[in-house]
Amino acid sequence: MSVLKSSLQALIRRVRRDPSYQIDESMTPLMAAQIVSRTGLKFVRGLAWQRLLSRCGPNTIIGANVTVMNPQLIQAGRNFKAEDYSELHGLSRRGLVFGDDVTIGRGASIRPSSYYGNVLGEGLRMGNGSSLGPLGWIGCGGFVDIGNKVMIGPRVTIIAETHVFDDVDRTIQEQGIARSGVVIEDDVWIGAGATVLDGVCIGEGAIVAAGALVNRDVPPQAIVGGVPARVIKLRK
Repeated sequence: MSVLKSSLQALIRRVRRDPSYQIDESMTPLMAAQIVSRTGLKFVRGLAWQRLLSRCGPNTIIGANVTVMNPQLIQAGRNFKAEDYSELHGLSRRGLVFGDDVTIGRGASIRPSSYYGNVLGEGLRMGNGSSLGPLGWIGCGGFVDIGNKVMIGPRVTIIAETHVFDDVDRTIQEQGIARSGVVIEDDVWIGAGATVLDGVCIGEGAIVAAGALVNRDVPPQAIVGGVPARVIKLRK
């Protein structure tokens, strides 16, 4: 293994706190150099973020063109990553709280409120080791509570509020919104393109198939899919 590759491996082991981490043997020194140069810039941005956020742990990695609003309402643990063009909107009653080893994918957005604050949302908590995939959207007007080791795939939409529409004599826009919140327990995998609606609890160890529409609670260890999502089988 080249000096560059071994140095990169040592750095990743330290950041991930995983002494067994191994770089793929097929990676060339050029590939390693490209990773080092790209990640170095992200580390520099992360140093600035450690002063910007309400609380921010070490080894923060921030991509290019990341948008952050109301940073005083955002907390992040160690090894937090926000990839290029992601958006973190902190304006909310309870803020955004991220645990250790959390990743927000490229182009993903977390928004609890409108940009202008006319109705404040509740906010979000995301546990240790959890991730939101590229182009994901979390509308956390109602509180979104995401557990540990939760994998949320690309283009997943989570919406923790709904429009009121009971009165047909008024426009839907005039009737306001209702919020119940969303709970996603530990060790859940949500596949690409799935949608999770307000009021849903997804139980521990459950799997949501790609493209599913989740509009009701998902039992622990269940595999669900379809529109609307139904239990396909249980993992146990």
